[in-house]
Amino acid sequence: MPLSTSSRKPRIVVAGQIPPPFGGQNVSIKQLVDDLSLDASVETDRLEFRFTPEFKAVRAVGLNKLLESARVVFRLFKLRVKGPIDLLVYPVGGPQSVPILRDLILLPFILIAARKLVLRFHAAGFANRKLQGDLLSKLAAALYRQASAAIVMTPYNRRDPQSCGIEEIEVLPHQLPDQFSEDHLSRSSEEQRLLYMGHLCLDKGTPYLLEAFAKIAARFPQAHLELAGEPLPPLSIETIQRDLIRLGIQDRVTLLGLVRDEAKSAAFGRANLFVFPSIAPYESYGRVTVEAMMWRLPIVISDWRGNSDVVGREHGGVLYSIDGDMVSNLENALQFALENDGQWSAWGQRNRDRYLAHFGGSSPIVEVLKSYLSSNRVPSRQLALETEN
Repeated sequence: MPLSTSSRKPRIVVAGQIPPPFGGQNVSIKQLVDDLSLDASVETDRLEFRFTPEFKAVRAVGLNKLLESARVVFRLFKLRVKGPIDLLVYPVGGPQSVPILRDLILLPFILIAARKLVLRFHAAGFANRKLQGDLLSKLAAALYRQASAAIVMTPYNRRDPQSCGIEEIEVLPHQLPDQFSEDHLSRSSEEQRLLYMGHLCLDKGTPYLLEAFAKIAARFPQAHLELAGEPLPPLSIETIQRDLIRLGIQDRVTLLGLVRDEAKSAAFGRANLFVFPSIAPYESYGRVTVEAMMWRLPIVISDWRGNSDVVGREHGGVLYSIDGDMVSNLENALQFALENDGQWSAWGQRNRDRYLAHFGGSSPIVEVLKSYLSSNRVPSRQLALETEN
C-alpha cells in the first residue's frame, strides 16, 4: 500500500528484545533501533519483547511466556492506535518449537497492524526444521510467506526464507564498530593462550572443546584455555569444574564468566588464538567470530552453517570438518594451529583485513528498510560475501 501524500513521516517499528540479557540478536536489535532513530526522515518505534529475562530461560516453555505474548499484542495495539505502522521489522524466533509457537501467536496480529512486514532471520535452521514436515513448521512457513521481504546475515542463511517461499531476500551481515586498540594488547610470545567466548553449552561445542584440549594439553605445555561466557543448562559452573578435574586440566583452563566492556577487550587483547567450535542448530553468523577477527586473532572454527561465509575462503586459521569424530577433528585442528604458531600474526592480520572489508563499515540496513516503504522497490543488493566463498 503506498504511503499517504500527507507530510507524515513513514513509521518503522522494530520488534524484539534489547539487552539485557546480552546476546547477538538482542544487541543487533538495539543497534537497528539506534541507527533508525538517527534518521530524521522516518519515525521509529519499538515493539518491546520481554520473553527472556536471562538466557537460562531461552526456549523454555512457561506461563510467563504466554502472558508476555498477550502483553506484546497489547503493546502492538497501543502502537497502532498511536498511528499507522508502515513497516514492521520482526525477528524470526528460530527452528525450535517454543520460538515457532511465539511467532504463530504474534504474527497474525502483526500482519493486521502493519502495512508491510520484513522478517529478520538471526537464528538459522528453519529450513532444516521445515524439511521434517511437521505441522508447526508448515503453519509458520505460511505466515512467514506473507512478509514483503527477509533479511539474513550470510549467504548460507538464504535457505531459511527461501524454504518459506519468500523471494525478496537481502544478505546484510551485522556491522561491528571497530574497538581494536593496541593499548589492550598483552599477548605473550612465551605462551599459547586460547580463547573461547559465548555461551558455555552443548550447542556451542563446550564439551568437545574441553575433551579436545585435554588431549593436546600435554603436547603443548605453553597452551592455556580461557572460557568467557555463562553456562546454559544442563551445563553449570559446577559441572564444568567437575569435567576439568576429570580431564586433568583444571590448572590449564580459566573460567572468566560473563565479560563485557573493558574485561571483554582485555580477554581479546591477551588471547593468541580464538576457538569457536559451535554446532548450534540456530547458528547463523557468530558475532564473536567477527569480534575476534576485529581483534586480529587467528581462528580455529567449525565448518558449520554460516561460519565459512564469515571467515571467508582465505581465512586466517583452521576451518575444520564436523563430520565423523567431533573431538578428534577439533583436536587435530588445535594441534595444527598450535604447531604453526609462527603463522598466527599473518593469520590474524588476514582476519582483521576481512573484518575491515566486510564487517567494519556502516550498515546499509536503514536504507534497505526505507526502500521497502516505497512501492518502487530498489533491486535487491548482493553482498560481496556471495561471490567470495
